[in-house]
Amino acid sequence: MVVPLALFFTVLGFLVRTATLPLTNPDTYFHLRFGDEFLAGWSLRHPGSVTSFATAHWLPTQWAAEITMAKFEGWFGLGGVAWLSGCLILAYAVVIFLVCRRHAALNVAALVTFLAVVASGPGLSARPQVISYILAVVTTAAWVRTGTDQRARWWLIPLTWLWATLHGMWPVGIVIGFAAVLGILLDRQVTRAALPKLIAVPVLSAVAAAVTPVGPGLYGAVLLVGSRGHYFTEWGPPDFMTPANFTLAIMLAIVIVVNMSRGPTNWRRIILIGLAGAFAIYSSRTVPIAAGVLAPVIAMTLQSLAGSEITFGRRERLAVAAGIVVSLIALTALVPAAAKGVTEPSWEKPALSGLPNHTKLLNDDALGGYLMWRYPRLDLVMDGYGDTFTDAELKRYVDLTNVAPGWDQLLHETGARLALLRPSSSLAYALQTAERWKVVHESKDLVLLQAPAGWSAG
Repeated sequence: MVVPLALFFTVLGFLVRTATLPLTNPDTYFHLRFGDEFLAGWSLRHPGSVTSFATAHWLPTQWAAEITMAKFEGWFGLGGVAWLSGCLILAYAVVIFLVCRRHAALNVAALVTFLAVVASGPGLSARPQVISYILAVVTTAAWVRTGTDQRARWWLIPLTWLWATLHGMWPVGIVIGFAAVLGILLDRQVTRAALPKLIAVPVLSAVAAAVTPVGPGLYGAVLLVGSRGHYFTEWGPPDFMTPANFTLAIMLAIVIVVNMSRGPTNWRRIILIGLAGAFAIYSSRTVPIAAGVLAPVIAMTLQSLAGSEITFGRRERLAVAAGIVVSLIALTALVPAAAKGVTEPSWEKPALSGLPNHTKLLNDDALGGYLMWRYPRLDLVMDGYGDTFTDAELKRYVDLTNVAPGWDQLLHETGARLALLRPSSSLAYALQTAERWKVVHESKDLVLLQAPAGWSAG
């Protein structure tokens, strides 16, 4: 019992340590800014825009999480945001462990938890998407149990409603439901009386998502995100040579080989494996979803090889509970004091905070999320939240940053006379050489450029 518990506690300790790192993900900050805007009166069905360069009609897909993040930041500063994020990341590991422990011995559950956390690592940051990763595991576990006892888990319906207010991946739960029902049906283990109830759960879950305060337009908002995927790296296909994705590939290989070599065919497992594989190759952002869906399946698969008895005794329960409590205490003690935001060069705050309201700033999109929160009075050419931009506006920015043919005309049309960019970027070089913009401030990672006198904008 000692070694697998030590592995599980090591995972928790690593996640606590991760939560103490600076909040450098720019997406964290645009969630905070939007949360502030909703608290200040933005309508959920007709939200505004934080920049004049984003004019698309959009609907929020994670407003409840954003409001919660903004509340924590208002109460406790960035330390509160880091603590909240750390709690969610710890919850992801704990939920995976407990779900796996229901179906497998301690050593198997600890190993699968370790593998799933490694595979999910890049996605475990201070963003609402971690909620989707947790709920994907919970939903999968519920349907695995339904496959055994044929009981409809009606609580999945209000859970989907809540999920649809917290993050835009809520359709994942509905897809898992339909996939599980198909597997149960193919296994020919469901009664005629039970089948309509099982089908009703994902169907009514889909209805529930349409009656959140955002309304049925939420479906269109989710589809819009998918259609813009080619503009954002995390929606691109994953690289399976990275440690995280390679770990997921190993998990998939294990369950595929073992389940193909053993009989009789269990369609529930096969369909869930196939679904996890689809999430794995769909995008980098859905790799943690794949790991969560796969976790209980690989736990059951490895347990079938081990053949040992599944017991969860009192001593183990106390040890696990103690480990979780200690992790939460450590998180509370360490994270608020250690939490820091994005590191700024000494000149950035004086240079930007003193600018007039609505000053147009041509910025690196990787900086947009932080800048829109840190300097809300600026009018950023790109803020990083793609839903608020039209396709033409996204393309305009891509052409600008790539210095594509006609980029100079696009530059003049923005009306921006200041730019905050990476010194090594093509656009920073082109502004200085082709448009004669001057360096106002420069550091290793950032350069502030200004158009020369007489330069025409607009």
